[in-house]
Amino acid sequence: MVDAPPSYQSAQGFEYREKEAESTSGHRFKIREEIGVYRSQHVTAVVATVVLLIRDRARGGLANSTLLLLPSDQEDSRKGTLVGYSSEEPPVLVQLEGEHDTMEFWRQPEALRILQEQVLAAISDTLPPPADDTPVPPRAMLPRKTSLFGRKPGKAFGIGPPAALLKAPVAVKADLHSVFFRTENEYGLYHTVDGQAVALTVEVS
Repeated sequence: MVDAPPSYQSAQGFEYREKEAESTSGHRFKIREEIGVYRSQHVTAVVATVVLLIRDRARGGLANSTLLLLPSDQEDSRKGTLVGYSSEEPPVLVQLEGEHDTMEFWRQPEALRILQEQVLAAISDTLPPPADDTPVPPRAMLPRKTSLFGRKPGKAFGIGPPAALLKAPVAVKADLHSVFFRTENEYGLYHTVDGQAVALTVEVS
């Protein structure tokens, strides 16, 4: 007795699974793009809160600000008092409450970079100097002029780049810092616990 050939329905099943595998394989190439989009959107939501706090300090005439962003999965920061923070000015504590505002998210260097760039773009009121499109001849073709005393005129009078271009008027830095909180239990005993936070510093010159 000759065995019957496989049914057409079975062949359809194989074809469907092959197409599904191809679709899944193609989706993998987009996961990095999706991570970048959602990461940026999440940081943008945090920046909206941070900029309001920086603006409040600016209205008080304060040029520099230090904000500590406390992750949502760090419970000790909610009930403790910040101690031992080495700074001349006390930092502004910002307790993050988002579901994804965990330490795992903010440990990513890319998240800190986006935070730093977005805050700088939101509070900076200056634009970079326009690019000079004037062609510059090669060094070998430049005329070597000297003064009567054998020095180049540029060096003799201290000619150099403008001071305004050497230092940006607004500087923003975001990195991770170790923080310590002192808590008190029901017996009145103090206990110090350590954790981490995102330190966001803003300096206006």
